[in-house]
Amino acid sequence: MMRRTVVLCMLLASATLVFVSACSRKEVRIEREVSPQIVPPAPSVRPAPVVIMRQPPPPPREEVQVAPPSPSYVWVPGYWTSEGNTWVWVAGRWEQPPERMATWVPGQWVQRGEEWIWRAGHWQ
Repeated sequence: MMRRTVVLCMLLASATLVFVSACSRKEVRIEREVSPQIVPPAPSVRPAPVVIMRQPPPPPREEVQVAPPSPSYVWVPGYWTSEGNTWVWVAGRWEQPPERMATWVPGQWVQRGEEWIWRAGHWQ
């Protein structure tokens, strides 16, 4: 009887070690799959808030584009947004595309009846 108990305890201990080692291997594999190189830039990740205005936006500003940080960067033009009832200009910037062949579709203000609704820019 005691021999069976010892054998069962050893089997249970071995099974626990196999299970724990399998779990720890899985955790390492998951950590390796999550890579900062495949995470798209923050502006592409967050959903754009809905902005509705009663007046049309001012004309876009002309912006001076400085040299890009590297040849792979794409210019994302500036746009008008609102803070309360005041129009605020968000300056253009250089961004790294999330994929090599991605293109930037600029945001735009669209008139719907008496309201102006912002459609945010996005990568396509």
